[in-house]
Formats: sequence, C-alpha cells, structure tokens
Amino acid sequence: MAVENDSGVSYLCLKIARTFLYPSFLAFNLLMSLYITTFEEEKYPNTIFIKKVLLTPVYGALFILFLPLLIIFLPVRCGILYFRKNHFMVSVKHTTLTESQRLFQNDLIRSGKYKFGIATANLCLMPELASKMNHLINVNYRARKIGEKILANQFFNDEWNSKEMEWKISKNKSQTFTTSNSGDHDRGIELEGNVCTNFPRVDIMAIQEAWSSYHNKTLMKELHKVFPYIVHDAGVHSYSNNAFFLNSGLLIASKHPILAIDFKPFSHFVKHGRVLSNGLLMVKVALGDQKNSGSYVGYVFNTHLQSYQGKDQIIPKQLDEIRAWISQFTERNRRDGDNILFSIICGDFNFDTFSPADKESTQHPIFSEFVDFCRVRAGLDKPWTVGTEMRPEFMLDSPVTTQEGLKKVLEDPVLRQCHIVDADIIEHSKEVIVSGSVKKDEHGNVKLFPEGGRRRIDYILYNKSYPLKVESYSFVTKLAGLTDHIPVAMEFMCEGLK
Repeated sequence: MAVENDSGVSYLCLKIARTFLYPSFLAFNLLMSLYITTFEEEKYPNTIFIKKVLLTPVYGALFILFLPLLIIFLPVRCGILYFRKNHFMVSVKHTTLTESQRLFQNDLIRSGKYKFGIATANLCLMPELASKMNHLINVNYRARKIGEKILANQFFNDEWNSKEMEWKISKNKSQTFTTSNSGDHDRGIELEGNVCTNFPRVDIMAIQEAWSSYHNKTLMKELHKVFPYIVHDAGVHSYSNNAFFLNSGLLIASKHPILAIDFKPFSHFVKHGRVLSNGLLMVKVALGDQKNSGSYVGYVFNTHLQSYQGKDQIIPKQLDEIRAWISQFTERNRRDGDNILFSIICGDFNFDTFSPADKESTQHPIFSEFVDFCRVRAGLDKPWTVGTEMRPEFMLDSPVTTQEGLKKVLEDPVLRQCHIVDADIIEHSKEVIVSGSVKKDEHGNVKLFPEGGRRRIDYILYNKSYPLKVESYSFVTKLAGLTDHIPVAMEFMCEGLK
C-alpha cells in the first residue's frame, strides 16, 4: 500500500472533529477518573473522598456543557474513520539532524558494517480513564517524559557519536569509512542478554498502547526529532470490530524511509478486545541508498495480542492470522532487485514461555519460522531472561521508579519476584495476573522458584530466512515509573548486507 502523509480533506475533517470533541473527552475522563482508583491512590482514602465531593459537580457540569459538541461531532468522527481509505496515518518530518543522520546511515550501510537497532515498548498511553484502570495516571506528562527519555538515548549514544565523528573526519579526507565488528559471540562465546538503564541507538521503535490520538501528539513531537517517519493511529473502525472505540494503539517510528504500510485487525477477540482494534501493523522500510541494480529493504511488524483470554485460546488464532498477513504483505510488496535484510515481529504478545496457560501459544508454528533470541525451546527461556510485565500494585514503589533502581530489582531474583509477574499462570485472568500475590513461605520470606518474576511477554522475533547476528539484547529500565512494561531492545548485524 502506498505511503501517504497526514494530509487531505479526510485528515483535515478528522482533525476538526477531534478538536471539537476534546472538551467533552477531557471532561468525561476527569469525571470518571474520580471513581477509578489506582493502587497508589488507595493508600489515601480521605483524599479520594474529598476529591469526589468537591470535583464531581465541577466535572459533571463541564461534561453537560460540552455534551452538544459530543452529540454533533462523535458521529462525524466515527463516519470519517469508517470510510477512510487507509487504516493508519503517516507523519513525516525532516530536520537538519535527521538529514545528517540519513547520510551517515547510508554510508555505513554501504560499507557493509552497519549495526541495526530495534526496540519495542508497551507505553500504556491511553485515555486517563483507561490508564487509571492500569494503575497509571497523568497520561500527558508520561507521553512527554517517555518521548524525552527515548530521545536522550538517541542523541547521547557514545558508540554511535564516536562513529559519526569518525565518519565526518573520513568524509572530509575523502576516505571510505569502515568499522570493525568484533564481539565475544564471533569468537564462539554465546552472547547473553542483559538489563540496561538506557536504550541503544535504535533504527526502528515499535510501540504498543499508544491509544490516545491527543496524547500521541506529545509523544510524536519528541520522537520526530530523531525519527523522521512515524506510522500512527492504526486501526479499523466499525461496529463489529471495535464498536468505534479505540484503535490498535500500535505505532512505528523509523529512521529509514517507509516504502509500504498496511494494517489488519484480528478477527478473533474476547472481552475488552471487542472495543479495541488490535491487530498487526506492517511496514516495509528502505535501508540505505536505493540503487538500480538492487535495494536493501527490511520488514517490521508490530502487534498487540489478546490479554486476559481466560479459557479461550484466542492468542493462537491471532498468531495464525499474523503468519498469513506477514506472508501476504511480503509477497505483495516484493519488488525486483529487493535484497531483504530482515523481517522482524515486535510487540506485546501477552504470553510467556513458562506458564501452563500459554503452552499452546508457546508451541505455535510461528516459532518454526521466527527466532526468539531469549528462548531455548517451548517451555524454557535462557537463564539470563527476566519478566517484562510489572505487578501494578508495586510498580510505583520507590525502588523501581528510577532506571538504576529498576535495574537492581530486575537483577535480583528476590526483588524481581516482588515487582514482576511470575511465569506460572494457570489461566489468564486479570485477578491472577494483575492482583496476584508474591509467593512467600511460612516465615514470610519470598519463596524463590525458577519461573518467579519471569513473565516475559514483550518480544522481538526475527525470520530465519533472513539470518541475523545478534550483537546485544537488552531489557531496558529507562522508562521506570512511566509504564507498566519493561521495554526490550536488540542490536544486530545483517548477513545479507554485503
């Protein structure tokens, strides 16, 4: 599908409708948020009561005041989303920095020694009402801080800054820039993942739960300083798919030009999945200079699978659809001369390797095509892995609200079990996963066990057909206190890069 920027009559009409809807959206969220409390707020019941008494009349009056705008523009918004040509939006913004970055990237890719980076993060950026259901508040603040923190690691990356300086010196001397690639795994030593306080330099950022179009603007304003290409607002809106409520929440930010985009919604879902347009966001990116004799390209797929599926095995059905869509998208967008360097799936898969409830998902055929670097086999992760789903009740405790503190917690088996969900889920339910208690012995000490604190549900998978050399795999604590997931990042070299 051809790439189009955020422009045109349809986009303008949607922007106008959302602008007029914002006052009622804000008033409704402020009103209802008074009656949904987070674990942190429950520590102060008197404050909750006072806020309800004082603010309910205020927010209620504001909602009634803006109700006419809601009645007029909500159908307009639904109609535009239903009939729009593309089920996504694209924002492209170039700066002097991104242009310099492009030249550097292209020269390094041409040298055959480019190290790619990719990261995935569930950000829980949704309307305040829904955010509080996930025990996080102040969406606009979190959107800005998350963008700033991701941005900081792209600006201040010692390894890449030194390489860029070498490149500039080489260019001035009209020399060819090259870089060495030596690592322990090249000498036959198996690479182990680690817990890092910072993101590496990433070429592509795959984000889940960026559901709020209003707050996405704040996030994207920061991301655009280093990521010229952003695909956002992906979703199919209809009564049967998401009842015209929320989109997929999927967003992809890229430092490389995007050649093709598509989005497909899952046809299998249960519970709250009925008001979400969860699915698969697919992009094809151009890597380096495009040449007549051939072009380097890559495919990235971002997804968010069903949560709290209960006894229904919905996730395996969604994985079936993902496999089919990836195959279709790749074939439909294949061009003569394409040299595919990688095909990667990122996202919140909502199942882990160990849990009995996830056995069918873990054994899915998708793992015969795609490699999970963290896993040994179905039912067993590598020993250095940690969980990525935080316990909501304790995710704002002081030890885990700083990137250094969260790193120490993840590296300590006892502390990790106190703050990360265990990978021993018998049946998916919100009560078990969100409100499950820390396992302790008769003396009140944390009871250690192999699956403790290891519910790893955020994945980066790469297609075996386009082999990679993984340079690093990181569980990143940079966003401590800002989201309920641990982002993951992977750096890699492409064997197809000559």
